[in-house]
Amino acid sequence: GPPLRFRTYTARVSRVIWLVGMMGAGKSTLGPALARELGRRFVDADREIERAAGASIAELFAREGEGGFRARERAALDALAASGAVVAVGGGAIAQPGAPERLAAQGTVVYLRARLETLLARVGNASARPLLAGLDAAGRRARLEALLAERKPAYETARIALDTDDAPVSALVSQLAARVRAEEALPPRSGRRVEVALGERSYAVEIASGSLAGIGGAVAQVVRARQAVLVTVPPVGKRYAAKALRSLRAAGFAVARIDVPDGDASKNLRQVARIYASLLARGADRDSVLVALGGGMTGDLTGFAAATFLRGIPFVQVPTSLLAMVDASVGGKTGVNLPEGKNLVGAFHQPRLVWIDLDTLRSLPARERAAGFAEVIKKAAIWDADLFATLERDADALQALEPGPLAAVVERAVRIKAEVVSRDERENDLRMLLNFGHTLGHAIEALLRYRKLLHGEAVAIGMVFAARRSEALGHAPAGTADRLEALCRRFGLPMEIPSFPRGAYLAALRVDKKTRDSRIRFVVLEGIGRARTVPLRAEELAAALPAGARQSAKKRARRR
Repeated sequence: GPPLRFRTYTARVSRVIWLVGMMGAGKSTLGPALARELGRRFVDADREIERAAGASIAELFAREGEGGFRARERAALDALAASGAVVAVGGGAIAQPGAPERLAAQGTVVYLRARLETLLARVGNASARPLLAGLDAAGRRARLEALLAERKPAYETARIALDTDDAPVSALVSQLAARVRAEEALPPRSGRRVEVALGERSYAVEIASGSLAGIGGAVAQVVRARQAVLVTVPPVGKRYAAKALRSLRAAGFAVARIDVPDGDASKNLRQVARIYASLLARGADRDSVLVALGGGMTGDLTGFAAATFLRGIPFVQVPTSLLAMVDASVGGKTGVNLPEGKNLVGAFHQPRLVWIDLDTLRSLPARERAAGFAEVIKKAAIWDADLFATLERDADALQALEPGPLAAVVERAVRIKAEVVSRDERENDLRMLLNFGHTLGHAIEALLRYRKLLHGEAVAIGMVFAARRSEALGHAPAGTADRLEALCRRFGLPMEIPSFPRGAYLAALRVDKKTRDSRIRFVVLEGIGRARTVPLRAEELAAALPAGARQSAKKRARRR
């Protein structure tokens, strides 16, 4: 074709802001308003391509095919990279090979996200859109759904994500401008970032290696506080607390440290009261921030203390276990256990930041790592068949903590959690899927008094049990449970259900938090990567336990 000529922009007022997303997501509507709010120029990349070619996008597709159009598109975006503008990018641009990395290196990528029904309503008959032209309503739906599934992994690499479905443009622009300004105020990063999109409570999950020394500056960017109080357990504190406290002190915080006993048995109201007393003794007030340094227990306990001390103060998660990195630190569920059951007292309280240093996993015992991978397997089983296949393929590399595979899997697991939480923060429906394996897992933990088995180990046992119930009830195809069990075993997870009397299991199952109208919202698989909830009675689940788990107290006494 003819030479590609585009205007070259050289006035670098700031890094360019790339707006990406599906057709109909709102790039052309929000883009100009955002540019005005930020005092920048707005550019529609498709209009730049049309101007340079002297032809419409539809004509270019017809004349040169998609390959020719993509070459023009890349040239246009490269020319805009130094503009400092707000640029609306064509829906498929970021899904091209190498595009996510290239756009991220050139500017700040913002993903404008909308539901399928919203996209369909906005594109209308789509007569001017080459990828939808000539299709009827059913065809447009099927094509948009397929494009969204194909492009979603590329969209999710964005630094910032914003849902554009229901809020007015003015509110969306105000929210987006604040997030862009906060992003640009941060120093350059070399790691991975996942945005948890919750409106005013949105926050970032930063994933990198060797990043613990930067925690102070990162906290200072997201919290205005006088004092930072680090909460940790002795084994973690011995290795990492000094580095974290130095960083916090260097960022201008007055610092203090509170140690709580290690182990899930410490996740109780007595330890929360000890944290309250320590905070008061150190003069903590609403101008303080708590920093949870440790595993899931530390994060849950610290988060609950932050949610309830003085009716709520900010906190930051610095997870050092794999389980906490991929699950417990994200989503704002905080709480403590009661003797009757796990996490029966708690609150939703979102962190201001989750700071993940993958290097901290190297000091984690192999058993703790395996327990963390149980939560990754869970997310793959309920949400992402491709991730499940990746775990099967890379199990050995992941257990060896090879940096490339590990970072990619941690990021994907966090993205799944972030997506679910952003759509259902308060566990009204969709978020319940994250409880896959937890119904029996929590019952096992309570019966063992939170000893002998780690949380991830109990969940692994519960997942395989749930998968077998899924098959037995006709929800999942045969072989689903065997495949899940094989993967759990590859990561060294236990599979045997502990032996307790049937009545003990029944009592533990009845205090499940997901019970509604005397029925548990039990999570079943419909296949690898798909799940839903079904109402089941605790009696039905207890009856399905293997004989060894239902032996009588009398028989157990004889064996002792």
